[in-house]
Amino acid sequence: MKTTIVISVLGTLLVAGWVFGGIQYTNVKNVEQELQQLQSSYSELSYEYEQLDSRYDYLSRQYKDLEHQYVALGYQYQVMGNRQIEEEDVLADAQWQIEYWKHAYETKPGPWQVCREFRDEDELVLWLSQDNTDSNEYIPNQFDCDDFACMLQARAYDDGYVVSITLVARNDGYHFKNGCFIGNKFYYIDPQTDRFWSWGYLD
Repeated sequence: MKTTIVISVLGTLLVAGWVFGGIQYTNVKNVEQELQQLQSSYSELSYEYEQLDSRYDYLSRQYKDLEHQYVALGYQYQVMGNRQIEEEDVLADAQWQIEYWKHAYETKPGPWQVCREFRDEDELVLWLSQDNTDSNEYIPNQFDCDDFACMLQARAYDDGYVVSITLVARNDGYHFKNGCFIGNKFYYIDPQTDRFWSWGYLD
């Protein structure tokens, strides 16, 4: 009886051990399979990550290139905009001078007529800017203030304008200048600098 019980117990233990061993073997197999799947997934993800990282570097370089191009184009646009404004200003000024001088020459006397006075300060400024008397070199006792004044008067006469020569007293002596009338005002002109100023009203 005891022998039978021992044999039964041993048999039961053998069966339990076999079942437990099978379970353990199955668990190991499952773990190995899961590990292999994880390794495979990790490899795929690593490859995709490398691809994305390489793509990111490429897109980053592209972005920097485009950013530099954008800045360069913005600068060119600003320069061209400023240049256009300058050209428009130059054209507007040229158009104004054309219209101004067109009217001035329409009223300018011919060679058989008496010279006329300047219409306004703008006409005097424009004429002085085109005359180069002031660009001559000042040489004491050879080409000094009276020579400048005579030259400016002669050139004004050639262009049909009335410009006089006047002698002005100063603390250090006398100085020759030019003079002209504009409307009801008398103006002094320094022929050596083209500077002019109003002396006062006539009436």
